[in-house]
Amino acid sequence: MKRRVVSHKRVLILCEGITEEVYAKTLRTAFLPRELQRTVTVDVVRHKKNDPLNLVAEAKERVKQAKKEKTPYADVWLFFDHDNSPHLQVVFEQVEKHGFHLAFTAISLEYWFILHFEDCGKAFRDGEECLRYLKKLWPIYHKTKLNHFEQLGGYVDQAIDRAERRENRNAGTPILEQQPYTSVHKLIAFFKELELKT
Repeated sequence: MKRRVVSHKRVLILCEGITEEVYAKTLRTAFLPRELQRTVTVDVVRHKKNDPLNLVAEAKERVKQAKKEKTPYADVWLFFDHDNSPHLQVVFEQVEKHGFHLAFTAISLEYWFILHFEDCGKAFRDGEECLRYLKKLWPIYHKTKLNHFEQLGGYVDQAIDRAERRENRNAGTPILEQQPYTSVHKLIAFFKELELKT
């Protein structure tokens, strides 16, 4: 009988902020059962400098280092929000050039959480306005002291459906011209696919 060769997959999720880091770590725990953890390594790292351009630079550096160590990344995700960064167009071009994936939200990650409660199409001025809106729907929300995925898990399918419908409505419009926008549902779809491959 032929022995099954188990190939190891390594994934990098580089996060801009602490909320993204907490959420990504929760996804890793929620979707990677113990047996899958033997064949898939998910490195969730929060970047020290709060800027998407630095996130891209770090991703390139980590990919280079991983190749050198002969443990390359199969997938690289950049997880950040708009937060009025002036370099976003360059960031998107670099992401495409290097084959990275985006879990991006305009204007802030809290918009993704709002979609768990309602189909919101409001263009928020800034992250603070978005946060106030979310707190009306989810008064106990806290950026770091909650397991967001665990709390909202029962509503994630509705959030994914709302995000996909918004994405379809805006098809052909550049991401930077879309507000609100999120692609966090793609990161969840990626984890669901990993789980199915066990």
